[in-house]
Amino acid sequence: MRLSFSSFVFLLLCIQCTSIAKRQEYEDSLRAYKKANLENAIDYLPTKEKKGFIGILERAHLGFLKGETNYKKLEQLANDSKERLRFSASRSLKSFFYMETEEGYYASEAEIIYLHILLGLYYVRAGEYEKGKIQARYAGNLLSGEWSAEGQFDDPTLRLLLASLWLSTGSIEEAKVDFRRASQQKPQSAALRSLANERFSGNEEFILIFGGPGAEPEMDPSVNLNFIRGLRNLKFRLSGKQSQLSLVDGGTKTPLVLEKDTLIWYERHLTRDNAISELIEDSKYFQLVSASALKEGTKGTVKVTGAILASATIVAFGAGVVYLGAEANSGQAIGMGFVIIGYGFKLGADWIETSYDDARRNMRKDLDISDEYRYVRFFPEYVWMGKSRSNLVSPKLQMNPDNLPYTLSPAMGKVKVRFGFFPDNQRP
Repeated sequence: MRLSFSSFVFLLLCIQCTSIAKRQEYEDSLRAYKKANLENAIDYLPTKEKKGFIGILERAHLGFLKGETNYKKLEQLANDSKERLRFSASRSLKSFFYMETEEGYYASEAEIIYLHILLGLYYVRAGEYEKGKIQARYAGNLLSGEWSAEGQFDDPTLRLLLASLWLSTGSIEEAKVDFRRASQQKPQSAALRSLANERFSGNEEFILIFGGPGAEPEMDPSVNLNFIRGLRNLKFRLSGKQSQLSLVDGGTKTPLVLEKDTLIWYERHLTRDNAISELIEDSKYFQLVSASALKEGTKGTVKVTGAILASATIVAFGAGVVYLGAEANSGQAIGMGFVIIGYGFKLGADWIETSYDDARRNMRKDLDISDEYRYVRFFPEYVWMGKSRSNLVSPKLQMNPDNLPYTLSPAMGKVKVRFGFFPDNQRP
């Protein structure tokens, strides 16, 4: 992908003037999220980037799970995304689409598609079904785009979410199309095959539970050891337990089927982000590599020099003991002197090796950019889904034998759909 000079300068200025929220600033919010305390999770969100794409989508996502109805900021963001949406090509992805934001962030395909599905669900919650259908149609077009069969981004979890939106608008046949698409991508899933042929009515409920505490990036230098690119490779780590979950309503128990996972969202995010940011990020990263290498090289030289001097002093002392032992015809003293000499050489070698190890660890720490990697947090790692043959009165989530923190929203839509969230990461 090529960037014009003006775009390059603009993006550099955005990067310099934008205050970026780092992982440490999410700690309180993530801690509350892992306890299914969505109110605190929202309250503790970083204030940096609050008005940007990441901040608005994170708040809207958490707010929807909490049962909120205010969608105005999300609506404005969705309108902006349509104006800013770009289609491009790369050697690795063949083609892809992305959103270029004012704060210098490149929103990924999954984030953009989920943005429109989420807005559609907000519309349904407000009873604006036609607006919900418009968002469903737009998200479906992005998932089914024919600009490149090789580069086309499609995902079974997003198809499930889109089908849920169609159901809630009363568009059962459209929902079946997306259930069928999800089944085609996961042919081993009997549950998805069943949903593609299922009958839905207004007296039933479709249940979709978001699971897992969310993916986190970590450094992965093993992929490629090239200094300019390899050391900044990242991977995402999932930590959800993928537990068996049921929904209980009075004396009725509905088993929920686990459909995993959304790791492809994050892997695609990394690949796409590298393709877009290649020129700028590699330049910045090379400067970081050079600075870190210079710093650790200077520190290492001092440590190695000190180790050599200390080792030489010990060896010299041992040689003196050997000399004095020879003068006194003392075999014991000579032996002790040689032991001291050997110890001096070994100690020096150990100190030098430790210095190199310290330098490598410190340099790795300097070059670890996972704390600063920008993406939308709080997305599910996987989902549970199920169907109740009747309207639920007082539903509860249950994981035998434990009852853990969770949230369940009220059912909504013409065909009732109920969403929930279960962190699935701890025991009481």
